[in-house]
Amino acid sequence: MKREPGNGRTGSFAYEIEPVRRQLEAWRKARQHRDRIPELLWAAMAKLAKTYGVSPVSGALGIEYYALKERVAGRARPASSPTSPRHASFIEVKPAPFSQSPTCRVELEDRSGSKMTLHLEGSPLDALSLVQAFWGRRP
Repeated sequence: MKREPGNGRTGSFAYEIEPVRRQLEAWRKARQHRDRIPELLWAAMAKLAKTYGVSPVSGALGIEYYALKERVAGRARPASSPTSPRHASFIEVKPAPFSQSPTCRVELEDRSGSKMTLHLEGSPLDALSLVQAFWGRRP
């Protein structure tokens, strides 16, 4: 159940939002261009929004409504860490070893315990007649 701003059940809206508003204001003054709001501050704003509603909190703090709504719903992604690929300037991807012809290993065992292992280069379809012969189904 959401309380209306200022209804005074366990503290007024203005009283509870003031410390968060001061923290947000201090962050805004100290931030560098394009810094993201810290997760702890988002958590405090989301907690208030769960109690008083997204619209009153976003309006009082000057926070974008839908960003706060996503946080309250738990669907927002936290800010990326500096080591995440999103912040990487270069990612090296090593290719798999290249072979002119693909290799294939086929292991067969029938009910009697007879085993056959095929190591093939090229298409595994080349081994179809060998497999059919092993299973006793000659074409």
